Amino acid sequence: MHLKDIPALAELKEQLIRSATSNRNGHALLFHGSSAALIFPLVKAYCQFLACEYPTENDSCGHCSHCIQLKQNSYPDLHYSFPFANKDKAPKSLNADYFMREWLDFIKERNFFGLNDWLDHAALTGKSALINVHEVRRINEKLNYKSYGGGKKFVIIYLPEYLNISASNKFLKTLEEPSDNSMIFLVSEKPENLLQTITSRCQKVYVPPLKNADIEQFLMSQGVDNETSKISASLANGSILEGLQISKNNQSYIGYAQLFQNWMRGCYSAKTREIFTFVDEFAKLGKDQQREALQFFMDTIELSLKAVTKQESANHPLFTQIGFKLGGFASVLHFQNSKEAYEVLSNANHDLRRNGNVKLIMSDVSFKFSNLLRMKA
Repeated sequence: MHLKDIPALAELKEQLIRSATSNRNGHALLFHGSSAALIFPLVKAYCQFLACEYPTENDSCGHCSHCIQLKQNSYPDLHYSFPFANKDKAPKSLNADYFMREWLDFIKERNFFGLNDWLDHAALTGKSALINVHEVRRINEKLNYKSYGGGKKFVIIYLPEYLNISASNKFLKTLEEPSDNSMIFLVSEKPENLLQTITSRCQKVYVPPLKNADIEQFLMSQGVDNETSKISASLANGSILEGLQISKNNQSYIGYAQLFQNWMRGCYSAKTREIFTFVDEFAKLGKDQQREALQFFMDTIELSLKAVTKQESANHPLFTQIGFKLGGFASVLHFQNSKEAYEVLSNANHDLRRNGNVKLIMSDVSFKFSNLLRMKA
C-alpha cells in the first residue's frame, strides 16, 4: 500500500517522510487516534516506504522486490500482532500464529476495517479478544531473528490496548531492551488504556479524524454517487470506516431521518397517537438498526445544539433531502433540555443492549422528550 492510497492527512504524511529521511524515528512508535481503521493502513503504507529499495520523495516506488512482497503480504521482515480469542482445540500456548493465515487473507481483502470485522472473519464473534503473554513471547522471538533482507524488521501491533496485564508487563521489557535494527508500531484507539510506562517509551504520532469533505471525496473515488457520499460523510463522525458502512446502508439512514422527523413532531405536539406510531415502527427494526437509529438521533440533537450555541445554520443533507427543517427543531433546544435529551437516549441505548422491552423503553423516552421539548431555557 502506498501513502497516496491513504485519504487526506497530507501534513502528517510529510511529517512521517521527514522523520524517515532524517533518521528521527524511534524504535517504538505509538500511532493513535479515534479510528484504527485509518491508522492501520497508514502504518502499513509507512512501513512500505521505510522498506522500499527505491523510494521517491513522497512515497514508496511500488516496483522493487520489497514493495511487491509487501503488497502480497509476504515480506519476511514485517510481522503482525492483533487481538484474538480462544478456540476449541487451540493449543494452550495460543498466540497470533494460530490465526495468521486468516489474518493475512483478511487484510489483503480489506484496507479499512474494525475489530469486529476481524473477529467475524476469524469466527470469533462474541468472544473476549485479547493479546496474551504467549503472543508477546512470539513478538520477541520475531524481533530477535536476523533480518532476511538485511534491513529493518517491523512489527505492527493492532490495538495494543488489548494486552492483558501479564502481557503488558512482558511487553514493557521488550520496549526497555529493543532488538537491533527493529521498529515496533502500535496502532491504538485508546492509548489511555495502555500502561503509562509503555506509552512513555514510545514516540507518539496522533492521527486526526478526517474532515467531511475528505470522506466525501474518498467515497466518490470508490464509486459511491455524489449525494450518498455527501450524506454518508456528514454522518461518519470523521471515521472512514463509518462512512463506508453508511454508504452501503444509505436508505436505512433516510428511514431514520423520517422516523426522527415524525417522532419529534409527535413529541412536541404531545400527540399520543403519533408517539405510539413511532414506537411501533421503531420496535419493528432489528436490534442493530435500533442502535444505529438511536445513535443517529443523538448525533442529530448534538448537531442541532451546536447550531444554537454557535449560531450556525442547522443544515444537514439528509434532512434537506426529506424536507425537514432542522433549524426549526433546533429553535426549541437549549443547553439544559438537549443535555437531558441526550442522556435519555444514551440510557435507552444501554437498556436496549441489555434486552429491555423496546416498546416500554421508547414509550418512556417519548413522553420524557415531550416534556423536554417544551422546557423553558
